[in-house]
Amino acid sequence: MQHKIFVGGGLSMAPESLAGIESADNKGYVENGPIVAINYVAGLHRYYGAGLTIGHSRNNLNAIAVANSFSSATTVQTEAYTLTFLMADLYGMFPVKQWNFYAKGSLGSMLPDIWEMKITNDVGSGTVKSGKKFVPAYAAALGVNYTFGKVDIGLESNLLASEPEFEMQLNQSVSYRKQWLSAFNHTIKTGFRF
Repeated sequence: MQHKIFVGGGLSMAPESLAGIESADNKGYVENGPIVAINYVAGLHRYYGAGLTIGHSRNNLNAIAVANSFSSATTVQTEAYTLTFLMADLYGMFPVKQWNFYAKGSLGSMLPDIWEMKITNDVGSGTVKSGKKFVPAYAAALGVNYTFGKVDIGLESNLLASEPEFEMQLNQSVSYRKQWLSAFNHTIKTGFRF
């Protein structure tokens, strides 16, 4: 059985809306941002394996785009939206000489880090906050690794999806809203076999 540890980083391409607030131009207001991840892979067979992934992403929000999505003059103060995820992975692999092509399916949990957005206009004021508990997360990925002895270099693209809950407070009235979020993550990674 082969064991590998990968460390990677790349780009998280974010959803178009957050907490159900759509942008006025439909281009979205969650900006692309960085993602880092650590993967452990156990090669159970030449053609399949299992592993674990822990990752963290950070996406800035365009406050002006959020403000423009409201019909009245609005000011918005917001932080970057960050999340941490932990996944169990199953791999289907197709090795060709020094190349290893693979597909990966993942199931795990996501924790949106503490995040808050404050919205104020002539109608009133309110806040949107991220949930504080883990929620189920799902992912699918395609990737390829190239082997140099005990060192691998690889590329991976994955789709990460989850349904976190947001707390909405407007003029002292509090409600909760769940929203399906998905992000395309593209990473370059280096692995070591032991």
